[in-house]
Amino acid sequence: MKNRTMTAAVFERAGTLAIKEVPIPQIKNPDEVLIRVEAVSLCGTDVRGLADPPEFLFREGVVIGHECCGTVEEVGSSVTTFKAGDRVVVHPNQWCGKCYYCKTGQINLCENFLHVGDSRDGAMADYLCVPEKLVYSISKDVVPYVACLAEPLACVLNATKSFRIHPGENAVVLGAGPIGMIFVMLYKAAGATVIISDVSEKRRQAAMDIGADYAIDPATQDLESEVKKVMSRGADIVVDAVGMLMGDAVKLAQKGGHVIIFGINTRANATVAPAPVVINEVNIHGRFITKGTMPLAVQIIEKKLIPIEKLITHRLPIQDTAKGIELMRSGEGVKVIIEIAK
Repeated sequence: MKNRTMTAAVFERAGTLAIKEVPIPQIKNPDEVLIRVEAVSLCGTDVRGLADPPEFLFREGVVIGHECCGTVEEVGSSVTTFKAGDRVVVHPNQWCGKCYYCKTGQINLCENFLHVGDSRDGAMADYLCVPEKLVYSISKDVVPYVACLAEPLACVLNATKSFRIHPGENAVVLGAGPIGMIFVMLYKAAGATVIISDVSEKRRQAAMDIGADYAIDPATQDLESEVKKVMSRGADIVVDAVGMLMGDAVKLAQKGGHVIIFGINTRANATVAPAPVVINEVNIHGRFITKGTMPLAVQIIEKKLIPIEKLITHRLPIQDTAKGIELMRSGEGVKVIIEIAK
């Protein structure tokens, strides 16, 4: 495929995405895997990176996209776990393996990340080339537009595996975007009672359709009092899936409860009174992307343990990538899948 081109969605500059022909990536290192991409899920990172001004830094000229599924096309000489024809998904954060955090097993905190889809060429194209360590097998029985959701699921699992919930316990999820809804699915699968809070009626209903027990509109209802009607002591776990609701989350946690800050909003400034945190021994935790949870995400999807396919609201061709970004920005799209034509 040397000197041939492929169709790709390319970040050109702030607010500008172009569908253009670019060279097909080539295997340059013995540990690399060339993947023929089949489906890519748009992420909130893509939406923020393509804002003007951008809320997330993308390298100019980079091919976007990181939540993907595809088939192995070719492998480097040292690759031992994959062969041409294998169906795979990708961990999009290439850790260095050399810094302090990598050497202590905290690969999600690597000081030298190369992020697929923003600092190095991503998956919104016909082909993607990445190191073998970032590639995971997934059954061919899983359709590509569902398989590509393994990566966001793996990210949420980094939080739910750290702070487990049990049947009969309570959780509140603030924000019914894709990540918030995955939290709902996992907590319901664990047997918990789950409240979702979101200002969007459409997203509240979507969360109820995937298993949430109660839905609250924080714009018209008093969030704390409504939660306490269901969970008199507060929740065992409260998730801020928006990244700007820490203050609310602390108020909703029961004594000794856990608050998980998962959403990222670099412009948000939260005000939290420290006294209730201390007096009530509320535990506040930040969790960032995936860390060793891709294999479990694949198993959950293969075994159909949660209805993750219900997140998908739109399936579009690569030529409509910009439309997909706008669908997500407006809130009309929950998970927008770009299917790469073959």
